[in-house]
Amino acid sequence: MPVEVTDKSQVSRIWLTMLAAGCLLLTASPYATAAQTEGGSPAEPTAAQPADDNDPGKVARLAQQDLVNDLRHLQKSLLTPEIVSGFGSENRTYRGLLRTGINARNAKDLEVIRTCLKYRAYSLSDPDVQKNPALFEAAFRNMERELNGAGGLILNATDKQRFRELLCGELLPLFKELLQNNLLARSVALELLLDFDVAPARNNRGVVMFDQVDEVLLSVLTDPAQPNVIKTRAANVCKNYLQKADVTPQIQVELAKALITELARQFTEIAYQNYLLAALEEISIPRELVGKKRAIIMLAATATIQDTKRDILIRCRAARLLGRCGFDSAIDFDVLAWKVAELTLETGARYNQSKNKKDPKWRLCGWHLYLAFHHKNKRVLKGFLNRDPKSKPVRSAYEASLPIMLELMRQGGSVPAGALNTLNTWEGKNKPANLTFDPACPPLK
Repeated sequence: MPVEVTDKSQVSRIWLTMLAAGCLLLTASPYATAAQTEGGSPAEPTAAQPADDNDPGKVARLAQQDLVNDLRHLQKSLLTPEIVSGFGSENRTYRGLLRTGINARNAKDLEVIRTCLKYRAYSLSDPDVQKNPALFEAAFRNMERELNGAGGLILNATDKQRFRELLCGELLPLFKELLQNNLLARSVALELLLDFDVAPARNNRGVVMFDQVDEVLLSVLTDPAQPNVIKTRAANVCKNYLQKADVTPQIQVELAKALITELARQFTEIAYQNYLLAALEEISIPRELVGKKRAIIMLAATATIQDTKRDILIRCRAARLLGRCGFDSAIDFDVLAWKVAELTLETGARYNQSKNKKDPKWRLCGWHLYLAFHHKNKRVLKGFLNRDPKSKPVRSAYEASLPIMLELMRQGGSVPAGALNTLNTWEGKNKPANLTFDPACPPLK
């Protein structure tokens, strides 16, 4: 199907970005290739260790492969000759209406908008478009550009927001269809949800997004028929959505619960777990709004840290989450700092025992542990040291752990025995009598 090609300068980058959604979990990133025999899921079977067809982990991996393969080969264009013809005859009118807006009661203008939006959205599902990088780039860029520029000539802010809401309301059902299409269509539909803003940021808050974006993200994350590779993209979009938008506490709780449920699932890919933790890092509310009012983000993070069946990289990523998610005065950072110090000691010992000390995952482990205590830069002051600056246990935990963190980040060789012994001694002398970090949560193990 025809799609006009615009700027070709970024074809390769965008095409590879879209394609990466289909193979993200198979790439050679530290999260995808973290050693499965070092604190993670079981290693791949060898000749001396025959595969067990009933192994739950293998069954789960094969099920995901089947889902991905089915969607990768799905050929189901949503474009019809009528939509293509309608777009060809109304394209000029459509572009003008996008800039100036329409009155929803004008049936003719509304039909032009609907037909042309269908063309733009459905082009992303067309096999002929998808197999040509330039055409797929054009389809993506045209949709993105028109979403961002819609209502550009409308001077009244209320009228502009109303028009953008109308536009997003027409597009969302089309995107839901794309989310039931093939792998590339689902991926790009999720990415474009970030352009569903209807009003600019006000009073130092995030932009106002179309109010059903969060519902779509939740539906993908909670749908067992969606493969993990698409849920990984959804988790990343969720992270960016939380960074960009003015998200109410109620919606944050709903998103947090969905992300935590996915994090608790067994046999998911390390890359997916990482993106789930990264999204949870953007939740600013400290705890549930009703019920037990637990600090649910920190509860999920500590459960991940204590799960020794998980890969050490993910456990360290969860430690970073403890220093960067929402918090309040009820949180006892002394307990959390002690727990992260304990994990730092374990990580240092595992690093020394590793047969592959050049594995980049060790550097990431050191960085994540460091960020549990410290900030990335002075513009965003996060970490235990900034959240409880007067705590002597937090400060001493950091000072005892820092030499090991630095050695992990340097990857220059083994962690010196003296550094491990120092932290081990500190751990024994400073273990809290009560390992409860939040009054509404159970104590740590």
